[in-house]
Amino acid sequence: MDTPEEGSARETGRALSASPPLITRTLLIVTIVAFLAELIPGLDLLRRLSFVPALTLEQPWRVLTVALVHEEPSPFHLLANMIGLFFFGSFVERALGHWKFLAVYIIGTAGGSAMVLLLADPLGVDWVTHHIGASGAVFAIVGVLLAPTRRLDRNIAGVLVFVALNFGYGFLVAGVSWESHLGGLLTGFVLGCAGLLGPQRSRTLVFTSAAVGLVVLLAAGGAWKLAGLSALP
Repeated sequence: MDTPEEGSARETGRALSASPPLITRTLLIVTIVAFLAELIPGLDLLRRLSFVPALTLEQPWRVLTVALVHEEPSPFHLLANMIGLFFFGSFVERALGHWKFLAVYIIGTAGGSAMVLLLADPLGVDWVTHHIGASGAVFAIVGVLLAPTRRLDRNIAGVLVFVALNFGYGFLVAGVSWESHLGGLLTGFVLGCAGLLGPQRSRTLVFTSAAVGLVVLLAAGGAWKLAGLSALP
């Protein structure tokens, strides 16, 4: 499960933004409200919003709404992800800025779902499994922290330990979607490099180009996987 690694951020030559992490706080509130709504009998939000590879073409919004639903009635799954979002998210939002951070969260969620779709066996149980949780998005935030830059004053060893422990846990324990962790991590790493490396004046353009390119790549990968179903017996 997700556990946080707290840190601080600075940019070479000047401090990073000290403004409140408004997007992180908003995501926390929205996700907690969604969890409380899950508990209302009759809404069946977990089944309506979870990501199911078999339903990707019919209900594509599930690629993103997966981040809103968590295991219930126990709040442990939700708390694990929200603690990670609070500490990692606050750090990364101050480093990237509000809207770039939101892009990382949304595209990271899609990246996690895309990896689940690409690796799922259409003839196996994974194809109809309900995947839930914001882990893909949280791992995208962690992926930003792996960007090879000195502009982030973070404990890189702690981040690597976090990644190793979570992937190990995902491989050893049934029911943990390591695929979404991997997809989110790779997506976040690419966006982190785009948003933190290179000259300051061109960083926004590079980040925007990388974000658009990733969206196109994820859509193309999903379309390729779904198109291949026609070749199945």
